[in-house]
Amino acid sequence: MLLIDRYAYTNKLKDFNPMAKFIFAIGALFVSLGFNNLYINFIIFIMMVLLTTIVAGIPSKNYFKIYLVPLLFLFISILTIIISKANEDIFLWSFKIGKSYFGIKEESLTSSIVLIFRVLACLSSTFFIALTTPINYLIKIFKKLKFPPTIIELIILIYRFIFVFLKESKEIIFAQEMRFGYIGIKNTYRSIGLLMKCLFIRVLLKYEDMINSLDTKLYNGDFKIG
Repeated sequence: MLLIDRYAYTNKLKDFNPMAKFIFAIGALFVSLGFNNLYINFIIFIMMVLLTTIVAGIPSKNYFKIYLVPLLFLFISILTIIISKANEDIFLWSFKIGKSYFGIKEESLTSSIVLIFRVLACLSSTFFIALTTPINYLIKIFKKLKFPPTIIELIILIYRFIFVFLKESKEIIFAQEMRFGYIGIKNTYRSIGLLMKCLFIRVLLKYEDMINSLDTKLYNGDFKIG
């Protein structure tokens, strides 16, 4: 089970009104997106972190681990914003390559800090709803809000195949490691190629099994969520 999914079913706010949590989190998300204000986004970020870690009881160590991947992309994006090029040294901090200067301007530094907290506010709002509300509750919310059935079906299928993909990849990687498939660069590249090939085939087979299972249960396009 994924860490996020496990906490969604075990946190202290699991049985709290899911619609209220959803509206609250989505409201905070839209405020973060709508107001490009450092202080508002900082308050939203801190509030969501406290609600998730203290009120919902999610361990703070594991909670902040979830931020690692999106923060890596944020870091790369910030570098492209914060570093500018000029023909003369007009920066707070700079270095010279050839005849050009590369550095950080005061306005780019300020806008980058605002962007960082805007992204953090959006992430914390998203993680709040993801870590405190099980997927079956979210599907019920989407149905109450009259989401298109196709969208709901896609969400369920994508959610299901995340676990299929992880399970199959784990089994294949374990088998490859038992055969020393990742010793040396040549073996590693070869194993990765075989991994992608096997994953593609096995996921397709799982998909066919699921289709056959749904057909035997007279599936009519509507997943019943209990």
